[in-house]
Amino acid sequence: MDKLNCSVGDLAITVRCNLPENQGNIVRVRAPIGMEEWVGSEEPLFTWECEIATEHGWLAYNYDGYLETSKVGPVPDKYLRRITPPQGYLLEEFADSEQLQMDFHQTEVSEKDIAKELVHGE
Repeated sequence: MDKLNCSVGDLAITVRCNLPENQGNIVRVRAPIGMEEWVGSEEPLFTWECEIATEHGWLAYNYDGYLETSKVGPVPDKYLRRITPPQGYLLEEFADSEQLQMDFHQTEVSEKDIAKELVHGE
């Protein structure tokens, strides 16, 4: 078996899905299910139990022509791409970096505005 795209706890996006309703869903990988038969695949696929991570998303499943939706369900690893970095990645990558500090309330004041305020007392 090739390296898996995700692991437990990851946030992932669904890609290359057989059902267009599933394309682009953001999910949280909850637990491994293991190898399962999957429509459209000749061989069993490693499958995760996933939970929709957005308020309005749904996982869709086609059961004999009937479309069923759920907030939690199986998703093959083949159709997932991790969107959270691997555990410890950010700590290792940026351990010696200083946190960026920004003041979004500070604005630039032009010399023209200062002169206008001095002359007119605005």
